[in-house]
Amino acid sequence: MYKLKDKEIIFVFTGPTGAGRKTIAEMAGTTIQMKQVISCTTRQPRANEADGRDYHFITKEQFEASRRNDEFIETVEIDGVHYGLRSADVEAGLQQFGCIYLVLNRYGAEILKEVYGDKVKRFFIYASRETILNRLKDRGDSQERIDGYLSHYEEEMAYRNECEHAYENIDSSHTIYDLAKAMEHYLQRGLVDLD
Repeated sequence: MYKLKDKEIIFVFTGPTGAGRKTIAEMAGTTIQMKQVISCTTRQPRANEADGRDYHFITKEQFEASRRNDEFIETVEIDGVHYGLRSADVEAGLQQFGCIYLVLNRYGAEILKEVYGDKVKRFFIYASRETILNRLKDRGDSQERIDGYLSHYEEEMAYRNECEHAYENIDSSHTIYDLAKAMEHYLQRGLVDLD
């Protein structure tokens, strides 16, 4: 497994589905000029998702082969769907950029924290249950899918206190402003003057 160097850092965005963690992560990545490392999944892509941009969409057989070959840093299964983060992807991103970000559920975030310790900074992005319900409806998710996501809401919210930072995502521009300041503090690059 890759051993992080002194100034290398991994930012993990986590929180309930529908809270906007992916959107916030992408905006922060652009603001801070960071590279995202994406996970592999066995689920089918949604209508607005693309392979290699949102996830590496792979078959269960490919996933199992990668797991047998010890290619993953972490794997989780949620509602019958497998997710995993490849060690080689993390290593390549860090070697090229020095810092990376990931969007993970709480299980993946916790495993990464256990593996890399203080080199992992977790940003918990959340919204109220009602806000999430409206966002999921607006993006066209089926009621069955919405019910599935919301069935995990309380357990996802319980992870908030474990994370280094937590932001309620009501206004994304305000969230990004606060978040980018915290990230720059860790990076100490002086690239973004947000004061």
